[in-house]
Amino acid sequence: MTAAILLTAGSASLADVSGVLRLCTGCHGEDGKGIQSEVPIIAGMPAVAQEDALYAYLDGDRHCATVPMMCKSAERLTEDQIVELAAHFAALPFAPAEEEFDAALAEAGKAIHDRDCAMCHGADGQRDADVVVLHGQRKDYLRYALQQYAAGERTQLPAMEKKINALSSEDTEALLNYYASYRN
Repeated sequence: MTAAILLTAGSASLADVSGVLRLCTGCHGEDGKGIQSEVPIIAGMPAVAQEDALYAYLDGDRHCATVPMMCKSAERLTEDQIVELAAHFAALPFAPAEEEFDAALAEAGKAIHDRDCAMCHGADGQRDADVVVLHGQRKDYLRYALQQYAAGERTQLPAMEKKINALSSEDTEALLNYYASYRN
């Protein structure tokens, strides 16, 4: 989606949208696939999940301990820009990171995912329209996000909190390898 198309969806000026897109693409890339291992793939991520994440940064429900750029970037955005950016990146095609993984750990991770995560995050790469896609996401980013959830640095649903707090470090690595094993 181009900046001109984004303008038809909201009230921001061309300069506003272009500037905001440049702000995002510096880390997430033009294609939304990220340029570093700790940056999530946001291409194809449901718009509502992206909006929720940006509002969480604005509201302080997500801390920017090691990635302060997101808090600084989010505070510059208007509500219209958040909606437009989320729609823009949601419309881009998702492609898995295709990182290396350990097959035995991935198999163990699948069992944990099926038991604890599939109800909300889908099974075998199926996507729920409103939740963050885990299958194919970058391992370093997911590790960071899980650490933030476990430390209480990201607000989460009580059911998710209980499951994340029950994960051992071995369970976490198994899950990360399972999500890394996903190929589209």
